[in-house]
Amino acid sequence: MATQNGNIKIAIAEDQSIFRNGLTKVLNDIEGFEVVLAVENGQLLIDGLETTAVDLALIDFRMPIKNGIEATKEIRDKFPAVKVLLLSMYDDVEFVELAIENGANGYLSKDDDAEEIQLAIKSAVETGYYLNDRTSKMFIAKMVHSGKIQPVFETSSTTIFNENELVILELICNEMTTQEIADKLFKSRRTIESARTMMMSKIGARNVVGLVMYAIQNGMVNQKKVQ
Repeated sequence: MATQNGNIKIAIAEDQSIFRNGLTKVLNDIEGFEVVLAVENGQLLIDGLETTAVDLALIDFRMPIKNGIEATKEIRDKFPAVKVLLLSMYDDVEFVELAIENGANGYLSKDDDAEEIQLAIKSAVETGYYLNDRTSKMFIAKMVHSGKIQPVFETSSTTIFNENELVILELICNEMTTQEIADKLFKSRRTIESARTMMMSKIGARNVVGLVMYAIQNGMVNQKKVQ
């Protein structure tokens, strides 16, 4: 949800003032974005949300007083409409997993550029989730390798997906990124993203990992042990 003037209202919680101020400037320079709250810890963020209307909060993973995970949990409880993107220097699947499990709508590395951050914010606000190809691939690889699952897609399984969606889901389950799938199927990246969003909508998944879990839980991926 955006404000009446069309701007997405953003809150930032980041204890490093240089990064916080820089991010504020970058976002305010993007048409349609407006930083309305910028604070140095999670408690000040929660306090600010009591009086300031916000569509999305960018929250640092590690902060004093109240860290990113603690702040995210409280936001989910008190301000469920506010989307949350967690920020960290650590581009690690364990951090991403922890963020999602505790109610974040997505995850960003502090190394991501302005274009990536812009895409993440719009995606989180419009679709309720954001995981980039790198993060999604880490998640899927972990699911496959930690459980020693060999994705063998069963297209004959009963499913609500159409034939085209089944093909895309099979490629997702085999750890292919959006661009790799688009190249393989001779389609645009936007077409693949639209199909993926529709598939998630059909099953109520919040992200691409939910699609893979759905495929596994519904017997669409054989959990064969890798020799």
